[in-house]
Amino acid sequence: MDIRTWYERIIYSSPSEVSFATRIFLSPLYFISLIYRVFITLRLSLYRIGMLPSHHLPCKVISVGNITVGGTGKTPTVIYLAHLLKDQGKKVAVLSRGYKGKRSKEMGVVSNGKEVFLEVPDAGDEPFLLSHSLPGVPVIIGKNRVRTGRYALEHFSPEVVLLDDGFQYLKLKRDLDILLIDLTSEFGNGYLLPRGVLREPLSSLSRAHLFLLTKKMETKDTEVLIRTIRWYTPDAEVFFAHYEVTRIFTLQKEEEIDPDSLRGKKVVALSGVANSSYFTHLLRELGMAVVGELRLPDHHHYTLKDATTLSHYLTHTDFIITTAKDWVKMGDQAFKKLPILVVEIVLKIRDESLFRNTLFKHLS
Repeated sequence: MDIRTWYERIIYSSPSEVSFATRIFLSPLYFISLIYRVFITLRLSLYRIGMLPSHHLPCKVISVGNITVGGTGKTPTVIYLAHLLKDQGKKVAVLSRGYKGKRSKEMGVVSNGKEVFLEVPDAGDEPFLLSHSLPGVPVIIGKNRVRTGRYALEHFSPEVVLLDDGFQYLKLKRDLDILLIDLTSEFGNGYLLPRGVLREPLSSLSRAHLFLLTKKMETKDTEVLIRTIRWYTPDAEVFFAHYEVTRIFTLQKEEEIDPDSLRGKKVVALSGVANSSYFTHLLRELGMAVVGELRLPDHHHYTLKDATTLSHYLTHTDFIITTAKDWVKMGDQAFKKLPILVVEIVLKIRDESLFRNTLFKHLS
């Protein structure tokens, strides 16, 4: 087990599951997390009393975010909301930081809704995937989302702006804060960074208007989690969501594959996403025999070395299965020579009609 895998196992485990010796070994991280808490609390206080300014945009702003590091399903949620709002006749634009994209520190138009201008290295993997998934919706990246929001209004006149990963971006006021919680990990071990996965104290749950509990496992007991949410924000609406596979296609020719034809096939699950265990769960739900997992860091940049590594799995597997987020970074021909299949997913919300009514109630 490498150090990254060991560390992730620790921060996602409850304290009672970690040995006393390990807790002592990690005590320096705990003290760093206390310092981090001081700075975060001070920052939140300065925004609350107005010493740090928060700006309005003359349109509706919906933030989709989380309180933990790692994947909670923000990208599929933004795609879902953009389609929902478009279907209601709303003009929509997406603002993303463009994490790990070369243009993220300045500003870049990834897509104007008709044409994609920036590739993955400049845009970042998630904004590029958003542009690919949302025809008719401009996607703009930049660290300063007040600036990118004003640019979007000037050039595209959106009625609604979707703020991707915006819960911590307090510089821009929003009409609706949607907070996502991954049910496979919840709040991890309950500590703040870097001792745990929390980006803010749990008291920040009170800022959210609507909660979306993602990656629902039918056996998962959510009573304690919902009680925690209600403690901090009694009136917020709570909804459950899961993913469904919409299509599977070949990396080489983008030909669609019938999911039923993959039942019993030996596959390797390849993913460079945060908390990738749910991806493996989805493949097993489709009846595939997952004989190996290759878990890479979130936002991993694929190289020829990775293609060589993948080729070593071919002696004992039928296919390598990966995510759409990974697919957009596999442009090299070396990957297209391998039997790689791509899984596209869509967000499904339980009580969808109630969710829509709640969403539009907040926007009215």
